[in-house]
This record gives sequence, C-alpha cells and structure tokens, in this order.
Amino acid sequence: MARLNLPNMAYGAEEKLEVYARAVRGLTTLEPDLERRLKYLDFIDIYAALDENERIVYRQRYPEEVAEMTRFAERFMEKGRQEGREEGREEGIGQGEARVLLRQLALKFGPVPESVRARVESADAETLLRWSEKVLSADRVEDVTGG
Repeated sequence: MARLNLPNMAYGAEEKLEVYARAVRGLTTLEPDLERRLKYLDFIDIYAALDENERIVYRQRYPEEVAEMTRFAERFMEKGRQEGREEGREEGIGQGEARVLLRQLALKFGPVPESVRARVESADAETLLRWSEKVLSADRVEDVTGG
C-alpha cells in the first residue's frame, strides 16, 4: 500500500516524476485485479496531479511504465468490450425471442393485451422459449403466459 500511496507522501518537486513512476510500478507489481488497478491508477493520478508538460517528460523518461500502463488499459478496455458483447448478445436474443412470441400471439389470438405484452417483454430467454411452445396448443393468449 505504501507504493500506491507514494504520490500522497511528502516529496520534493524534483522527485515528482520518479515518485509517480514508482507508484505505477508498485501498482502493476502488487495488484493483479484490473478494476482495482484502474481505481488505484486514478488515485495515483489525482494525488500526483501531473500537468501536461510533466506528462510529456514522464513519457520520455519512463517508457517502460508508460508501455505497461498502455497494455493494462488495452486489456481493461478489451475486457469491457467483451462483457458488453456478451450482454448485448444476451439482451439481443431475449428481445428477438420476445418479438417473435408477440408476433405469434397476435397472429393466433389477435391484439395482444398490454398486460401480456409487458410479461413477454420482461421475461428471460428460457421462459420465452417455453411460452413459444405453448402457443401451439393454447386456446387463449392468457394460457400461454399464465396471465
């Protein structure tokens, strides 16, 4: 924790970039969790408060640390993109199934009551699949969704 807190400790202005670099090194060495790294990097940045000129000098003097943090940022963004794709697929599948079921209900029973529409639109993919099978044998729209 001391390495992560270095920017918050007393140091001379001439040591600022070295202290920042040590804090970044400590972060990459000690914290494997990507989300925590991001949080702690924000902490380091806030307390170091490098201006634009200092950032330029930092990038020149500490290319290894910059490269490591760039790789970290890329991994973190890729993880976020992957999670977003997975969520999008899950939501897209459920929305598509809901649209198909609503269409089947309307074709077989006529206008779909708002209460049934709301139930279909909020149902998970497995429930929608089960209900879509019931459409084939149901006599009333309410028999499909139980509502």
